[in-house]
Amino acid sequence: MTAGLSLAIPCRADEPGLDATLESLLEACRHSQLPPQLLREVVICINGLKLEEVCAPLTAVREFCARLGVPVEEVWVEPDDRQAKKRELGKVSTDLPFPSFIVLLTERKGKPPAWNTLWRWTRGEMVLFCDADVRVEREAVYHLYTGLQKEPQLRLVAAREVPVLQTKSTWWSRMGALPYRFDFGNAGGRLYLIWKNALSGTMPEDLLLEDAWLTMAVSRRWVMKEPCAQVFFLPPATWRDCFAERIRTEGGKLQLRREHKVLLAEGPVAQYRWSQFWQRIAFREYPLVACLLTLRLLARFYAWMTVTRKDFYSLYRPFSSTKAWAPTRQ
Repeated sequence: MTAGLSLAIPCRADEPGLDATLESLLEACRHSQLPPQLLREVVICINGLKLEEVCAPLTAVREFCARLGVPVEEVWVEPDDRQAKKRELGKVSTDLPFPSFIVLLTERKGKPPAWNTLWRWTRGEMVLFCDADVRVEREAVYHLYTGLQKEPQLRLVAAREVPVLQTKSTWWSRMGALPYRFDFGNAGGRLYLIWKNALSGTMPEDLLLEDAWLTMAVSRRWVMKEPCAQVFFLPPATWRDCFAERIRTEGGKLQLRREHKVLLAEGPVAQYRWSQFWQRIAFREYPLVACLLTLRLLARFYAWMTVTRKDFYSLYRPFSSTKAWAPTRQ
């Protein structure tokens, strides 16, 4: 019997692009070579939402489900998950690959708490995690599933994250896209498939660098990045958002070294191959590299100074999400 798959999507209450993400996921999950009835449920956790408030993602889910006739249930989740206010919308029989569609609503902000809520609620033997502001290539889910089935020792297979530049891309977006040409050994967190028994516990809820923690917690030996599975995203386009993302990354590395150093027994958070890096960088891109390295040093210093006075979570600031998708080049 085929193991069941749960689709899990952590989503901020201010995310405007969830409907397009759902459309791309629907197409990817309908791949003709995937086992029939593989997808057992879709679970979305909309976080940062006040009780009885309606936000853009919630509206998008309702419209998506109404348009396709998908059964859906909305659940208000308390912080301890022991109480829930349930409201079930009209169930309609359907042959679409969504036998169960659950929307979890919570006031708690942040991706780690949303991830933990999804981890507790999903029932499939495998969980496909996907960010709410991406576009999934139509073959991606098939390649992730195939990769996980071919290698029995693998516990997690991640997609290759592909930055997309708009027609009027900024200096900052081009700089932010640069590192994604290279594989530093971590599982990308925007789209990945994981066995439900790969982790014995939940994710620390003050984490800044969820992807690196997950790679280490599962064990780098049992994690693979599948280059044929692609997920597209927009890199931060302003100085403020680019710096915020870099601060979170550098602060996350410092957090892992201080609070989760037992996980680093297999090696560092990221593995840099500088010879390969310089071979793939064009001469005209050297100013971008110089700016990127300078930004990294500034962010590392800022993160170090901040945690001498405050906790690590004080470095967390969500940068602007996807607004208007008009991708033209990668």
